[in-house]
Amino acid sequence: MLLHRGEAHGYTLVDGLVEFGFDPEKLDSSIVYRALREMEDDHLLHSAWDEEASQGPARRVYRISEAGEAFLIDWIDDLRTTRDEIDALIKAYEKVSDD
Repeated sequence: MLLHRGEAHGYTLVDGLVEFGFDPEKLDSSIVYRALREMEDDHLLHSAWDEEASQGPARRVYRISEAGEAFLIDWIDDLRTTRDEIDALIKAYEKVSDD
């Protein structure tokens, strides 16, 4: 989702996960970088060295691929379906509890 908004360095992606409820104290950046490599292996994103880094060594910049965008669309649709199913279950539960 973060790459859907635009390209980013890995550390920016790690920091961005807080928006989605991840506890920054428990975030393991090595897991994020491993997931990025796996997504690149699956052609869901592309990465390249950022040669224009102002200080320090070059860093990888990640961007979502067309296949990644298609995967994200399908995943969001699936999440919506799951949310609707959960909402229906809660509504049915509440109806019985109110009776």
